[in-house]
Amino acid sequence: KRSLEEGGGADEAPVREAKQQRQQGEGGGRGGGKGKGRGGRGGEKGRGRGAVAHQEDTSKPTALAMLRPKHGRSHTLSVALPASIVDNAQSIELKAVLVGQIARALTIFSVDEVVLYEDRSDAPPSGDDDGASKAMAFFARNLQYLETPQYLRRQLLPFHRDLKHVGLLAPLDAPHHLRKNERLPYREGAVLPKDQWPSKKMSASETGCWVNCGLDQPVWVVGAEIPSDVRVTVRLENARKPDDEEVEEDEEASSWQRHRRGVAVPPREPTTKMGLYWGYQVRIVQSFKEVFDACPYEGGYDLTFGTSERGEALGVSRVPKFKHLLLVFGGVGGLEEVVADKHSGYDAGTDPAKLFARYVNICPNQTSRTIRAEEAVLITLAALNPYLPR
Repeated sequence: KRSLEEGGGADEAPVREAKQQRQQGEGGGRGGGKGKGRGGRGGEKGRGRGAVAHQEDTSKPTALAMLRPKHGRSHTLSVALPASIVDNAQSIELKAVLVGQIARALTIFSVDEVVLYEDRSDAPPSGDDDGASKAMAFFARNLQYLETPQYLRRQLLPFHRDLKHVGLLAPLDAPHHLRKNERLPYREGAVLPKDQWPSKKMSASETGCWVNCGLDQPVWVVGAEIPSDVRVTVRLENARKPDDEEVEEDEEASSWQRHRRGVAVPPREPTTKMGLYWGYQVRIVQSFKEVFDACPYEGGYDLTFGTSERGEALGVSRVPKFKHLLLVFGGVGGLEEVVADKHSGYDAGTDPAKLFARYVNICPNQTSRTIRAEEAVLITLAALNPYLPR
């Protein structure tokens, strides 16, 4: 659920990992105390990685520049994928890994929207009475899980059999997956049920709700009565300072003064105001035609790329100016097979190349018979990335 536009406990895993690294670095490592190579990790004088793990400087990776505010970005990048590619994996573990690889590629290259479309009329239903195929439900559920900040998952995402193997997947480490000690003007949060509110006194004095934003204390979001368990993007305000004449009348009032305040904003605001990548939205459509017809952006997609081995060789020296760019990928049989399916919404004889501004072959000199969907996404985004506006 996302508030405003479509209705987004801190994660303790990094803390546990950091403790384990400190324990390895301070003693009891694999090698002897005076080892100079990897074997000397645990020793007092060892030069291995573990000996200095507790001194790791996280400011060095250049990727942390993603957290520095920049000028706003109004253009969007969308990727459309067929649900059937999940069925090409041989086991449920491999299906999960495939989705994880795609989610990582989407995040690395700042994709704002991923559109999942049904491409097979004979796809087995999910069995959850949601109208989606089994592959679609699995694909969407795992993508949404990975995009959700860790500290919100327990509240927003109930256990489901499709999420059984998410522990195998690498985290996205996106900018909106903030650690407790990282500071940005925005945070993703989830509205707490009223029985978990730390202070019911404030709801009587002003309109608002308490939101879990992954901090030590919930944030009071002013001016909006949002239902519980709804994900919301919060712009944090400065911590409240009591006036000199204020008197702490009771423990509840003292607790309130320690809480931060914020306001609910559209999920795109961190991107449009500060240029921060703020995750991808997952849109599900029932046919290939709906990818275009149900575009959520005003005016639709003004630049579209279709990918196929039958397309022109992708030669990019520049990308035309655009507001909303869409990259479309086909299934095992390509976009030709997608359009030919009776579920596509197009006539069987429709030429898929006519549906796009450019119909391209992303890897014309391939030396493998096939390029898998997760590989095609990564290759295409890497090829286009240098030519996209910042």
